[in-house]
Amino acid sequence: MTSIDALLSLLEDPDPRIHEPISARLGADTALLDEAWARANARGLPPRVLVTMVLRADAESLVDAFAGAEDLESGAWMLPRLHEPRRDHRTPGMAALDQLAVRVRASGACDGGGLAAFLCGACGFGGAERDYDDPRNSYLPVVLERRVGLPIALTTLWLLLARRLGIAAEAIAMPGHVLGRWSGGYLDLFSGGIGITRADLDRRARAAGEPSAGPFLAPASDRALLKRMARNLVHGYSKRGDQVRATIAHGMATS
Repeated sequence: MTSIDALLSLLEDPDPRIHEPISARLGADTALLDEAWARANARGLPPRVLVTMVLRADAESLVDAFAGAEDLESGAWMLPRLHEPRRDHRTPGMAALDQLAVRVRASGACDGGGLAAFLCGACGFGGAERDYDDPRNSYLPVVLERRVGLPIALTTLWLLLARRLGIAAEAIAMPGHVLGRWSGGYLDLFSGGIGITRADLDRRARAAGEPSAGPFLAPASDRALLKRMARNLVHGYSKRGDQVRATIAHGMATS
């Protein structure tokens, strides 16, 4: 057993007192931390305490990188680094969306409504009715795998595919719920891609304490959507007592 393997074995011990001296050593030696991380990933699932250390070490660079992401797709693939640090989510994620776009074209869907129907029908995407605040519901790679997500994650998926297909589409950020809009009207991807009328939007706004939906109907910018996704993660991780991830997500939301 190498010295790195020995350190990793100690980090897997359930007694947190054993972690303290090892964490101090790794925290003071970036090269050793990097080596331990590479070895842990080669072995399989890294110890939780090591994941936390890597998140702390990468926090500033992750927040800075997210702050520099102006387009929705770039930022959407950065967010999952909170879930699985130092992993390339962008390359496989973009390939998955490219493949999905090919399927949409083959289906004959040619507008925003058809795209929503294909995603929520043939592909089975839908809203995360159970455990709504689970942070995984915000991450596109996990949404693509599990076929469930928050309204903003599902709308983001719809938007990114629409852009690949040359379909005019945008998001509107209603209180508590992000919806899609295309030339044929409004869509709720969380609820099966159903059409939503303006009267429906006004009712939703009034239920949230607003007089009407009017102030929320301007298209949401990519940057605004990314920040809102990060705010959702602050809430989700705070509820789970994961203050390291919640703090980093807060930095991303305010960057």
